Amino acid sequence: MEKKEYSRRKFIQQWAGPGAALFGTVLLLNSCGSNGKPAANEENSTQSAAEPCNDFTGVSAEELDKRKRFAYTDKSEVPGNTCGNCSLYIPWKDQAECGGCLLFKGPVKAEGHCTQWAAKAE
Repeated sequence: MEKKEYSRRKFIQQWAGPGAALFGTVLLLNSCGSNGKPAANEENSTQSAAEPCNDFTGVSAEELDKRKRFAYTDKSEVPGNTCGNCSLYIPWKDQAECGGCLLFKGPVKAEGHCTQWAAKAE
């Protein structure tokens, strides 16, 4: 009876080439699979550049529900109480009319208002 010799070195040499080829193929296919999406992303980016205060791309349904629970409106009906003078408002550097809020995600208009309005500390 003939004795076969098994070694780790032979195993690695035998499978390293096909394993690397498989890994490379997966990476190549993964990068090629996203070619259909940039057209939609370009449309969203031009829309968000034109109207950044109305761009809810990436905002979850839960966060949109928070906006409703806090009764957020784009235009304040309470004199002197706007998001722009609220302590929870986060102004954007590149947009004077838009910003964010510490309570929920998504764009917030500076002239907006919600039930959680808090005066800025002076």
